[in-house]
Amino acid sequence: MKILMPKPFFFNAGDKAVILLHSFSGTSNDQRLMGRMLERNNYSAYAPMFKGHGTNNPIDILDSGGPDEWWKQVNESVQFLKNHGKNDIYIFGLSLGAIFATKAVEEIPEIKAGGVFGSPILSNDFSNIRDAFMTYSKKVYEIKEVSETDKYADLRIIDSKIDAMLVNIRRTTNSVSDNLAEIKKPYFIGQGTRDKMVDPKAAEKVASIVGTRDFHQYDAGHVLTINRAHKELEGDVLNFLENIEDRNA
Repeated sequence: MKILMPKPFFFNAGDKAVILLHSFSGTSNDQRLMGRMLERNNYSAYAPMFKGHGTNNPIDILDSGGPDEWWKQVNESVQFLKNHGKNDIYIFGLSLGAIFATKAVEEIPEIKAGGVFGSPILSNDFSNIRDAFMTYSKKVYEIKEVSETDKYADLRIIDSKIDAMLVNIRRTTNSVSDNLAEIKKPYFIGQGTRDKMVDPKAAEKVASIVGTRDFHQYDAGHVLTINRAHKELEGDVLNFLENIEDRNA
């Protein structure tokens, strides 16, 4: 079976630009609906692909990717947009992407505002993320129609490597959470009340620490950018972006 590989996208539509970061077991496709909405409203949208993602082998994420590489890509994304003449730059991230979107809000001067969807920041338990990645990996190998022997051999490799990756991600998450109180830029939080991946209550804690008024809850699960809440989320994100100047006044 031929599998079409997802690719990064850049919708060059306006002077204001938004970086969209995807999840740990996802790709830039997680953010395509959001990107098209932004494009329709004259915002440029750029969704890079985290290193190791977008292939037909989940092992690549564990072997080629990692927090240092992904953070480097976030900085490269900012430079990419600057090279295209974008000076008003915003950033949003889903799940894993939320960690790096928040880090960008904290540390990159060119980022004027940002936000998160289904963020694992301050979520105490990463076991659900581990389980979800293993489930995702099984599905990938089933789609590839590899032999049972090869599938389980690769799954054993993933099982042996996933914990070290999650420890590294946790280290980055802890560093980001330590600086939440320092965020002074506009910061958006979108959280599904039916999220099984991360603790929905953790989002409330983040909102309290940051002091943001832009805390939105949705009657939906984890992947807010494509699930039943995506249209409501898109409307809230657009409203957030269009009112940033008023918030800074």
